[in-house]
Amino acid sequence: MIPGPGPGTPPRRVRAGQKLMIAALGAILAFSVCLGAQVLPGDGFAGGWKKSVPLRTFISQDLFNHIDGGAELFLEFGFVKLLVQAYANGGSELTAAVYEMENATSALGIYLMKMGKETPFPEIAARNSSEDAQLTILKGRYFIQIDNFSDKPAPRVTAVSLANALLSKLPEEKPEPVLDRLPAENRVPASERLIRGPYGLQPYFTFGEGDILQLNGKIFAALAEYTAADGSKYNRLIVPYTDPAAAAAALEFLRSNLDPYLKIVETSPAGFSFIDFQKKYGMVSLAGNVLDVRFKLPALK
Repeated sequence: MIPGPGPGTPPRRVRAGQKLMIAALGAILAFSVCLGAQVLPGDGFAGGWKKSVPLRTFISQDLFNHIDGGAELFLEFGFVKLLVQAYANGGSELTAAVYEMENATSALGIYLMKMGKETPFPEIAARNSSEDAQLTILKGRYFIQIDNFSDKPAPRVTAVSLANALLSKLPEEKPEPVLDRLPAENRVPASERLIRGPYGLQPYFTFGEGDILQLNGKIFAALAEYTAADGSKYNRLIVPYTDPAAAAAALEFLRSNLDPYLKIVETSPAGFSFIDFQKKYGMVSLAGNVLDVRFKLPALK
């Protein structure tokens, strides 16, 4: 047992810095509760449904305490804050997770990565990909998931009511038209994705270690799948940099740090071609401030 202060021992002083930290944490908590009340529906969004636990708030690196093995992607796209609120009625429970992202383009990037095969519920008042167990929703800079995982699932109409009550409190915001840079010809529908760093790119291809495309957590690249003349599929990645000098520097960084499994077969000041370990080809070309990267090609054109 650790002995306590003896009789007559003066109380331990709280340093000024500790006071400021406690005050700051108190202010953050108060702000989060206020923000949650503004964004999240209260009791009664549907008959008999009430908040079952206190609001939980996650900011910055705290996200790792909520997501096991997926926080890196959110942080890469520009994560700001997560509000989590559970609601219950009898033996049923719904949990709303509202991710506020840096902007609408960040939220769109996360949604495209998480939507799977997009299967919308038409009665939800925003873009969504949903099933009875989980609603995945996009509105402005917000990515939303409503989980219906309890042993006694809530009716679909109740989950949708929660979604629409929440959406009515969120502002509209349009993403940057990054995906418009992808050519429409031979593009596979619903294959469009946004890339903002290595965690987003990794599931599709490995060009090298780290931030190999020099996106610096700021540039959004557009990715999609395309159909080649022989019917096979390949990918095309369009990366718009701030200016031609930045694009040229990114090209040289990619060329110099290319993964060892990728062998350059042709090169020029405006780009290069390579072959991968599966005997598929890739092409990188520079035009102004844009890098056009194609990979998994059946042959060089």
